[in-house]
Amino acid sequence: MNSFLRRVVALVFFWSLSSVAFAQAQPIVLQGADNLQQLASEAQAAGKPLVLMFSLPDCPYCKVVRRNYLAPMLREANPPMIRELTMTSAQSIHDYDGSRTTPAAIAKRYGVVVAPTLVFVDAAGEMLAEPLVGGDHQFYLAYLDRAFDDSQKKLASRRQRSR
Repeated sequence: MNSFLRRVVALVFFWSLSSVAFAQAQPIVLQGADNLQQLASEAQAAGKPLVLMFSLPDCPYCKVVRRNYLAPMLREANPPMIRELTMTSAQSIHDYDGSRTTPAAIAKRYGVVVAPTLVFVDAAGEMLAEPLVGGDHQFYLAYLDRAFDDSQKKLASRRQRSR
């Protein structure tokens, strides 16, 4: 292998490592979800899905997903409604029907076992798209865009039928 090619390979390798290292150095914080009923109602009024990110403390993949994908979306002119839940938390929160529950129970309801997992739901907490499971990979943005598109189409279809 010539020296130019070795340099390119080394740069690509170190660049890929730097994204995880940078994510660990620059924590991005998403808003939590303490009242799913209120959040889902607000999302419905805005015609958007509610996106729940299930994470774990100090999860490096969660940090990368927050920084590389979710934080840029939240800076858009009309940002999606994204909230974060620690999937093992026993903190008391309001469920979609107003009753009390925990993020751990919500994670279990959706079958979440891997962090990060993004779940796209409607006002009743019903999933609108396949959950996006796992961290950053080559096609993550494409899968994320597809989940948003699928969710938006289902919401629009439901609005049309209710008229």
